[in-house]
Amino acid sequence: MKNVINYEEELKKDKRIINVRKEDAEEGFKDDVEVYSIRYISGIYEVEGYAIFPKNKNGLLDGLIYNRGGNREFGAIKKKIRMCKLAKAGYAVLASQYRGNCGGTGKEEFGGDDVYDVINLIDITLDLSFVNSKGVYMVGGSRGGMMTYRVCSIDKRILAGVVYSGLADCIDNYNSREDAMKQVFHELVGGSPNDCPEEFIKRSAVYWAEKINTPLLICHGTADWRVRVEQAYKMADALKKANKTYKLIIYENAEHSLEGTTWLEDAIEWLRQY
Repeated sequence: MKNVINYEEELKKDKRIINVRKEDAEEGFKDDVEVYSIRYISGIYEVEGYAIFPKNKNGLLDGLIYNRGGNREFGAIKKKIRMCKLAKAGYAVLASQYRGNCGGTGKEEFGGDDVYDVINLIDITLDLSFVNSKGVYMVGGSRGGMMTYRVCSIDKRILAGVVYSGLADCIDNYNSREDAMKQVFHELVGGSPNDCPEEFIKRSAVYWAEKINTPLLICHGTADWRVRVEQAYKMADALKKANKTYKLIIYENAEHSLEGTTWLEDAIEWLRQY
């Protein structure tokens, strides 16, 4: 059975998408989804990303933005199993590698102006003819959780979001991590919390939870050493004090990847409520 929607053709209609390349789906998903790598315009930059769609669908799909973790090439989207699972669940999933990464132009800022690479991708997603224009859903992990918090504080089109193992307090992360991670902050953010406190606050949602109006699910493991579980508790408390809609799920003994947990199933259940 052929797709009712020609996804490749539809992507190429958008002049902000300057290259579309069909790729193989991950093993186990080849009958379920179609995968495309894309290169798109974000301001003055060209940014690499992905678009993954369910096969054999007609009618409107709900759009979903997936925000990757890591920095630069570390954590870049290579295996796309999580995105394939989300697309199989019926979402039109788009994701950014962020500026300066994987052949894109510019320089990433670890949650600075590269947040607009995500916002510009929302624009593209909502303009696709087969995507429901009412808004998008968002899922982000680790650094991608930081991006999700920031986007939800800026853009009102996020219907519901999920943050897993998410970075919510960069000051805590700087102080609790090893020298290699401190160096990432120095290179991409501009220094330490003492050097540029405003840049750390800008990337730390625990300090401005009142700006977020998106219903959020926060998923975190107690054995996470990259982003301490205390950040999830602190973020949940900040959202509670601001009278926001949220849910916190803690997975005992789970590490940063949340491998072996039901977080993705919990995420889809959360998104479907909205």
